[in-house]
This record gives sequence, C-alpha cells and structure tokens, in this order.
Amino acid sequence: MKKVTGIKSVDFKITAYGHGVVNWNGSTELNTLIDGKWKKTNNHNMPKLRGYTNKKQIENDKGETFEVLKEASEVDFDETPLYISQNCIRYHLFKEEVIDWQHPKIHENVDAVLCSMTGLLRGYVIPKNENKRTSPLLLTDFTEKDKKGNFEQMGRSGNKEKQKTKSGGEASNSLFSKTTFGDTKYEAYGSINIEQLQFISLSNANGQEAMIITTDKEGKELATKLESYIKSLEFAKGEIKAEYHKNWKRKGTIFAEGQKGILLNGNAINALVQQMISMIENLGFNQAKGFMYVENVEVDYNDFSNPKDMFRIKTGNHQTNTTKTEDEDYAIYFEKGE
Repeated sequence: MKKVTGIKSVDFKITAYGHGVVNWNGSTELNTLIDGKWKKTNNHNMPKLRGYTNKKQIENDKGETFEVLKEASEVDFDETPLYISQNCIRYHLFKEEVIDWQHPKIHENVDAVLCSMTGLLRGYVIPKNENKRTSPLLLTDFTEKDKKGNFEQMGRSGNKEKQKTKSGGEASNSLFSKTTFGDTKYEAYGSINIEQLQFISLSNANGQEAMIITTDKEGKELATKLESYIKSLEFAKGEIKAEYHKNWKRKGTIFAEGQKGILLNGNAINALVQQMISMIENLGFNQAKGFMYVENVEVDYNDFSNPKDMFRIKTGNHQTNTTKTEDEDYAIYFEKGE
C-alpha cells in the first residue's frame, strides 16, 4: 500500500511567562493550625496543581495506616507543578469570536460557525441536530517550570465585624490562606493534525457531520462560503480552494464507499495553519489577579514516516523542520470516488 506523503502535522513548542495564578482550583479542605489547634478547614485557595491530592497516608505506632488531610503548606512543586489547563488556554485563544452556543437558532446557522477559526480549528458540537467537528488542534496544559510557589496565611483585620455562622460562632473564613506564585514560566506543546483540518465531513454515516446539507448544490454553496472566509484571513496566499464532492474516499480505503464533504487545498490549509500559529504567538491575558503571555513558539512542519517521530519536537527524536518551503506540500489524505 502506498503511504501518504507530505507534511502530516504542524507541531509547536510554546514558552510563556507571567505573574501570579490565572487558573485556580477553588477552596480545598485541609488541616490548618488555628489558635494552637489543628482544625479541618475548607478556606485554603489552591491553584491548579498537576496530580495534587489533599490527602496523605500516615502510619501509627501499631503499624496501622490511616488517610488524613494534608496541611496547607505540604505542597511539592516538583511532584505537583502549577499549570494552566488547556481548556482555559482554548477559551482565551478563541474568545474574540463571540459565538452564543445557547442561541435557539444556532442549529439553523451552522454555516456561520463553520466559517470561522472556532469552527475550523477549535471544533464544536451542536446538540440539537448533532452536528459536530472534531478539533484538529491539540494543546497540552501550560506547565510552570520555575516552581517558586508560596504559602500565605491571611486574616481579616481592622475594626470590621467578623462574619458569623448561623449558630452565632465565628466563621472559618476569618482566617484563610492561599498557595500563591510570583513570576512564572510555562512550557507547553501543541499540534495541528492536517488530516482532520483539511476535510470537512458532511455525511452522517460516521458521526462527524459538520453541517446538514440535503443537495449537492448546498454542498457547493457551503464550499464557496468557506473559500471566501479563508481568503479573508491575513495569511491567505495563492489559490485558495475548498472543493465539495459527494464521495470523498480516504486513501487506502478497501471499500469504494466514501462520504460527501469538502476538501481544502494546500494554500487553504497553510492559511489556517499560519493564522493559528499567529493567534498562539499573540496570546496573552490577565485573569484572577494574575497574567500570562506567550514569549516564543517553535514550529515543526512534520513530514514523519515513522510513528515514533509523530511528536518529535517534544521527544527530540529527530531534527525538526522549522520552516515550510514552497516545494513542500501538505499531505492529502482523500481522493475522489466514483
């Protein structure tokens, strides 16, 4: 079987800097020393820490093992580093495209959703008519590398009246604590899957119907709208083509049956790839009294033939291609059937 050749993914390594915590995990139940006594409290604010648990195992003098709450200061940032979730990053990457996912008519305007960076790169699900597009964009969490977290104990001060519980006692939030950070440095990785990016399925046979169309004419009209949108992008160059066909087959498929859909040509793919990289390079936001901004993006136009080189920018298994030359093509995974 002849293998598909060309650039199969565009991978990248991201370096970002910031200050403070932008992605909190909320209040955490822990043991806290109050007035000389250990008490169970739930007023410690904990940022998102990879793999952190608020419980630990202890053993008594009889050799019996018990599970108890940790103290707020018991955090190992080497074992449980600070991170910004990829969901948080995705939100800020695409938030300029305001889409009301709860709008009662959204299922009637899926073409408007599809003709956007959100529709083409982030992906979507429209529950009412089960239209969906799987995101070709993979992003890892942004993991903090300097690991300089702090434990801060805080309390109410001044002559303000302290809050009371329903029973009249002093509320536990009169004394609270946080795990905080100063300057931060993050590292993350991402990848754009060319096969998933280049093809927009309009068939419900495989559960990946991006939009409902009933005639070939509607399919061609949608392809024209996609072309117009991609041509409007900052990085659009050359002939941009979005081609509708009623029977696209995945290369190497044994059976002749394909699916109706739209295939993007190399220039259209490249315009979307460059637009996405630019969005990542210019990502920056402040949230929850902290901020983060991307400093550098290293890119690899990956034409791997061996699966172990699939994400070589992360593993370092192979030399990367940092630029795409004009004679290098993106891999095309689909061909017309009868």
